[in-house]
Amino acid sequence: MLVTAGSITQKEKQMGCKKMGNNTFSSTFRGTAIKEMEKERFDVLVIGGGITGSGIALDAATRGLKVALIERKDFASGTSSRSGKLIHGGLKYLQKLDFPVVRETGQERAIVYNNARHLVYPINMNFPIVKKESYNLATLKAGLSIYDRLAGVEKSERHKLYSKRQTLKQEPLFNPKTVKGSGIYVEYRTDDSRLTMEAAKTAAEKGASILNYAEMTDVLKDENNRIKGVVARDRIGEQTFTIKAAHVVNAAGPWVDKVREKDRPITGKYMVLAKGIHIVFDYDKLPVASPTYFQHKGRMIAVIPKGDKTFVGSTESLYDDNMDDIHVKRSEVDYLLDCLHAIFPSLDLKVDDITSSWAGIRPLIGKDGDNPSELSRHDEIFESDSGLITIAGGKLTGYHKMAERVMQYIEKREKQKPTPSNTDRVKFSGGNFTSKKDMTALIDQLHEQYSHLRLTKEIIRAYVTQYGSNTETLLKIIKDFDDLYNDDEQRNVAAEVRYAVDYEMAATLADFYDRRSSYLLFDLEKVKRTMATAADEMQSVLEWDFETRQKQLASMDYLIAKALTFQQE
Repeated sequence: MLVTAGSITQKEKQMGCKKMGNNTFSSTFRGTAIKEMEKERFDVLVIGGGITGSGIALDAATRGLKVALIERKDFASGTSSRSGKLIHGGLKYLQKLDFPVVRETGQERAIVYNNARHLVYPINMNFPIVKKESYNLATLKAGLSIYDRLAGVEKSERHKLYSKRQTLKQEPLFNPKTVKGSGIYVEYRTDDSRLTMEAAKTAAEKGASILNYAEMTDVLKDENNRIKGVVARDRIGEQTFTIKAAHVVNAAGPWVDKVREKDRPITGKYMVLAKGIHIVFDYDKLPVASPTYFQHKGRMIAVIPKGDKTFVGSTESLYDDNMDDIHVKRSEVDYLLDCLHAIFPSLDLKVDDITSSWAGIRPLIGKDGDNPSELSRHDEIFESDSGLITIAGGKLTGYHKMAERVMQYIEKREKQKPTPSNTDRVKFSGGNFTSKKDMTALIDQLHEQYSHLRLTKEIIRAYVTQYGSNTETLLKIIKDFDDLYNDDEQRNVAAEVRYAVDYEMAATLADFYDRRSSYLLFDLEKVKRTMATAADEMQSVLEWDFETRQKQLASMDYLIAKALTFQQE
């Protein structure tokens, strides 16, 4: 029976699709997960479901430890979904002569690429030499040569330098008055929110107990005033529960001080927040020949094509406002537009050309008396008198090494010999590929196998670059939904929502549209077209009442408006 979107009944759903099964990384499993967390005593409890916390949970689980992770909102809902979506090789650290960081970052980048190949892609980054900026042809050649060597760049991916004439031929949009040449080197683009979620999901597959929308509200201490667990609140079911653990790790990113305050007053080092924004254009409006990383008055700006969009960022400024609702300011947008006009003067980009935007904050480590320029960009571990371990700072690329350092710190506390992490060899969920050829073969196979579902090869490719080797599970749901919709886009989104709830712990419309699919960032029109269908599907599987459904839709309306509206000073 064919029906229009938005009119499917629960009975029809039950008739039309098979039971998804019992999956621990599912929003339908919350009640059982909470009960199991209360019963168990864990070796390690991680607070925070960003890339740092998810990486620690994965590392601990692969060591055979009993691990729990709680996140007060959704995985990657803070900094880890609001980055520049690049797995940096550490090039910018060369300016500060921070060679160890360049070496480590390059090595870590290779690990992420090998373990999550469906989410991490090498891109040829064009670095133009701009008049009056800090690089010239000689210093760029020296920098990229050192970078290639320290970062362990493969011979086929090492940098190339081009004259002004060659550069303008490769990128006609560059400003011929200021661009004097360029270098091409390899960077890696990623989907930061999916990378984080897949890390958490992989930890769950290795035995960790993982739960989003579970907020730490207090600490539990023993008779010696040592921390032995936490009190948590289920923000969906509104119940309170306790989790006991031998070691509690605070990996809450910009919120680490909020967690520390639950333990005791903060002394010594503290978090200073830096805000960055990105803006998105249709590719036709910003049709760069390749990804570009350029200097403007000393600041590095990235211009990255992604499908039919191009995104640009970032700014950096200190931030002390609402951490849970960060807005893009008009002055920040104007700054990026000025940067773009300087390097691409023929394009005349305007505010009205922006199709979406995002803003995020990252924690820098400061101490009393520090100037902003002295704030540390590195990760650090510190421990309170009660035994709460906090890790702060760091970057997306370095999650694996940060996790290793935390686990070695715990081993030292236990008077054990520190051992290296083995997650450098652990494929992420969905990352069961050894080469690009494997992905291409899967795309071809699934396109042929599911041709009756009218899915183009481009759609299949988009799914594989999002869900990786788990894509067939989604396609089976699409098949089950096929008789329920007379519109393929609505059917596909309903199936994606169902997959996100049952296999990726999505619990809200924003979880799906922002962090599971990135449609909020890169396809706002699709969000508007399919929101009612997505709400119907979530209402059905999560048993929302009418009021909850309306609140969810209102929340999405707010996020859509926020992506297109820029605050005046």
